Amino acid sequence: MKKLAISLSVAVLVGTALAFSSFATDEQTDIFRSLKAELADINSTKEISFAQVENEDITNKEFQIYKAYMNANQKLNNIQMNLSDNELLKDLVIDKLLVQEAEKQGVAVSLKEAEVHSQEMRKILESTTDEKAKDFQKNVIEVTGLSEEEYWEKHAPSAYRNQLSVQNLIEKLVQDGILPNAVEDPDSFDKAYQNYKEDLYASHSKKVKIFTNEIQLKD
Repeated sequence: MKKLAISLSVAVLVGTALAFSSFATDEQTDIFRSLKAELADINSTKEISFAQVENEDITNKEFQIYKAYMNANQKLNNIQMNLSDNELLKDLVIDKLLVQEAEKQGVAVSLKEAEVHSQEMRKILESTTDEKAKDFQKNVIEVTGLSEEEYWEKHAPSAYRNQLSVQNLIEKLVQDGILPNAVEDPDSFDKAYQNYKEDLYASHSKKVKIFTNEIQLKD
């Protein structure tokens, strides 16, 4: 689930953007237009603490933005499955826990490193000859309401930091024999990684605080 969220909010790789390039242009444009309007509405609301994961806050805006991107990704991939707020919040909590675990194990990426990576990805996307991929990236930036410079210098690095930190954590878990090699046995890796995330969540769920009665996570 998170992989899709990152691909839309950051367009992390040319390959990821290309995965969407065959989508009907008019439909894709409508989805981006709707997403942009939804994000504008979300950003106009007052920001309050929505939940807390190991002393790290999740605001109402962060959750609603995450939800908006996930729903847009569902539509872009023509997936007819409704995602509940409980499922989305749990996924967001797990995302936070993975980054925190990367930090604890000393494999987290610094913001400076993420900034360098962001500029590298920008060059790759700008140099591609695939016009559909460029159009997709243009839409990704436009929905944020930021200029291209602001997007690559301020928005993208933060998301890249989280993504790269989790990637480093996964590599360490494979090296330590906790997870199987994804290349050698992708099915076993997917199952083991899902179990790892569930175990990580279960071991920290008591420390997750929810400040709303509308959503309550299950242990």
